Amino acid sequence: MIEVRETRLPGVGKKFTMRTHLGEDVCAVVHIDGRRELYHRPDPDEDAQSVIVLSDDEAHELGSILGGVVYRPELLDKLEIALKDLAIDWIDIPAESPLVGLTVATCRIRTTTGGTIVAIIRKENSVAMPHPDEVIKAGDTLVVITTPETFEALQRLVAEGPAPDVS
Repeated sequence: MIEVRETRLPGVGKKFTMRTHLGEDVCAVVHIDGRRELYHRPDPDEDAQSVIVLSDDEAHELGSILGGVVYRPELLDKLEIALKDLAIDWIDIPAESPLVGLTVATCRIRTTTGGTIVAIIRKENSVAMPHPDEVIKAGDTLVVITTPETFEALQRLVAEGPAPDVS
């Protein structure tokens, strides 16, 4: 789940900060007059590397583009038709997840949620169709095919770990 921190800036407006999957901060300052400023900080401990100032209209247009209103790649439409009632979800594995150090098999994602891990994205070497003995590491992103209804169960599994096996 993506966390967006909201900060009031008295006399200015509000600041919204989001950490990307690469660990970079993206901040948007929405001024009272509608002007927007976008800040990019590759390292959260350093000052912003770049700033973009947008008018209210420009910000709305950019939002439409990013949100897929203005342009939606054909590939996404074809993928949605092919998947029908299935969904592809990207699940980030934080260092504190109880899944870290477990194998794909011992996580029991398929048996507890109905989802299937089709890939593990890693900085050093991603793994397509991981073997059941593949160990999940902190910072991994699991690519899972599932139904939209089971996404919460996947998030719970990442946060809480698999229930004890009673068989």
